[in-house]
Amino acid sequence: MPYNPSFIQGHTIPLPEVSNTDLLAPLRNDNGTVLNYHHHSVVMNKKRRFAFYSASNIDGETWEPIERSGKFLKDDNMDHKYQLGDELYDAIGGGGRKNDFDEGHLTSFQEVLWGKDPEDSERAGADTFYFSNCVPQHSLLNRGAWKSLEQYVTKKGANNNDIAVCVFSGPLFRPNDPYFIEKVDGHYIQIPCIFWKIIYYRRNGKLNAVGFMMSHEQLLLDEGTVTFEKSEVKDKGIEDEDIFMAFPKATTYQVRVELIRELTKLNFHLSGVNLPYTTNDKKEIVYKRIDIIKNKDLEEVDFKDAPLDYRLDGIEL
Repeated sequence: MPYNPSFIQGHTIPLPEVSNTDLLAPLRNDNGTVLNYHHHSVVMNKKRRFAFYSASNIDGETWEPIERSGKFLKDDNMDHKYQLGDELYDAIGGGGRKNDFDEGHLTSFQEVLWGKDPEDSERAGADTFYFSNCVPQHSLLNRGAWKSLEQYVTKKGANNNDIAVCVFSGPLFRPNDPYFIEKVDGHYIQIPCIFWKIIYYRRNGKLNAVGFMMSHEQLLLDEGTVTFEKSEVKDKGIEDEDIFMAFPKATTYQVRVELIRELTKLNFHLSGVNLPYTTNDKKEIVYKRIDIIKNKDLEEVDFKDAPLDYRLDGIEL
């Protein structure tokens, strides 16, 4: 079963509506615009060739972690021209160099690992390995703050708790997003630099929603991976560095859900929804404080062993 709007008992949380429907990537054979997977669904932007969003359900009662495995592929249910894949992620992978980008899950492998039997979880996990559910993320973001938020939702919020959670995740598409430093198949590729996540959960009989945003823009600019000038886009790769993850405090990236709605131009279900986080920072301030910083003193830790010695303000799962 794909994303279920009625997953949280007593509430209906429909998929967000895209304001500019002309940008919706169609499925083959006129089968709509929603790619349905096991426990999650994806809607694609045909111009940018990344997802508008991925929507998932988490069942805390049956959630169990398993070892991550899989390789990203393009989904044959949609024309491949609407999906950026290995042509982007391998663009600077030659000569033994590591790609600056990770293939960053929107709906994470771990969060959909639930079901009545192990085969159910395995199928759901495998279904996250499509480029439709993937965005290029700097490794420091993907393996650091973004991963830590995923861990918080699944381990703190769902694991060992009889709780149902709905999660929407996606990139923010801005007209002035920078360009990847190389052309890809002869085309300029704008790279999303800001990512958002909205989590719906039920508490004390009320439906709640909280939002988060993170950015890797300054990291990519500092390392020369992206540029705002088309004239600087080139054909050869760039040198990479050894990078380690850093997890900033929750207050560096928690934002009002209404701000995410305003910036993404996605119509989220908010009628009658309690929104615990109310700090009303201006957009420019938010952009400055959500950038992930480089820290070489911390090493990456495995999902199963990651400590949860932090909390996220406004979310009580």
